[in-house]
Amino acid sequence: MRTVTTTYLPLLLADIREAPALIGLVMMVNSAAGFAMPLLVGRWSDRRHTPRHGRRPFIIVGSLLAACGLSAVALGQGTSFLVLTLAGTLAYVGVNIVMTAHRALVHDGFEPGDYAQGNGALEVASLIGGLAGLALGGLLTELALWAPFVLAAVGMLLLAWPTVRHLPVADPGESEQPQHRPLRFYTTTMIRPGVRALLAAEILWVIGYAALPVFFILYARRVLDLAPALASLWLAAFALGAGLVMVGAGFVRNPSLHKPFLGLGVGLMGVGFLAAAASTNLVAVSFACGLAAVGFGLLSTLGFSLFAALIPRGEAGGYTALYYSLRAVASAVAVPLIGLTIAASGSYRSLFVVGGVATLAALVPLAFAPSPEAAADLTRNLS
Repeated sequence: MRTVTTTYLPLLLADIREAPALIGLVMMVNSAAGFAMPLLVGRWSDRRHTPRHGRRPFIIVGSLLAACGLSAVALGQGTSFLVLTLAGTLAYVGVNIVMTAHRALVHDGFEPGDYAQGNGALEVASLIGGLAGLALGGLLTELALWAPFVLAAVGMLLLAWPTVRHLPVADPGESEQPQHRPLRFYTTTMIRPGVRALLAAEILWVIGYAALPVFFILYARRVLDLAPALASLWLAAFALGAGLVMVGAGFVRNPSLHKPFLGLGVGLMGVGFLAAAASTNLVAVSFACGLAAVGFGLLSTLGFSLFAALIPRGEAGGYTALYYSLRAVASAVAVPLIGLTIAASGSYRSLFVVGGVATLAALVPLAFAPSPEAAADLTRNLS
């Protein structure tokens, strides 16, 4: 559902007025909701966890809010930037509530050696939903630009029901740390050994890819001369390739291999982005984006898996919230920055230049991130 909103809301905005810098600023609602809601929901879901309901209430409320927001986007087509911004904000708020509660289940329900498998399963499921929304949404845009949002609103409710109905309640355990207020908790957590290095790397690699869904359709239309429907299917093919890599990465059961493969993923994505910026040939860009897709698949699966090894007992919601909130901070930097860069340079190819440089820069802090074994030792020392 996030994919539909992030990919097709810029088209609705461009239909009112094609202004890349302004569209980039409007799409910061994604980052704002992605920053604030996990921080609110993460610690709240830790403290309000019950043996009967677990994190289900957050999934229910978030799904309803997202469906309402998506419906409002569809109804607001052609009105104004303000109306679409408010509707998009509601959709992103709901999606982030659901994702925060759901992501915390990786740490709650899996043993450390299975974090990659659990996170890989979530990433693949998210990717499949995104692919469906991207492909079907691209086809529906030929009928009406609002149609993908109706599809996403209905799909949000239908797909949330089996999760709410059948999801087992996993015991997160009692926190062994003092119950600090949220602000102090997050501040203290961010500067813990190992955590700060991995979070710094995450911010940089997210800056690398965060603006891609926002500007890719416009890039494909201007640089590759592809219609929105064809560009959506083209992008979906590479997302499918990333999904296959995610499946494979989920079978990396040896925790000592997580960090090397994560570094490989960051390197491939950065090199792929820079190679895509160097050409306007469809075949060359396709090969370059293929490399980036492999890298994206590796870091999507193994990034949070490596981070999960740093989570103390009973604090999965808070740590998960911090990880995904800082991803939103990176998006807040990336989207307007690249929007302004495109406007200043007059070329959508700068989308890949900025992305490639930022992604490769993530290798520096990643080198200082702990291995899963060292992370386990750090976590025990906090107890």
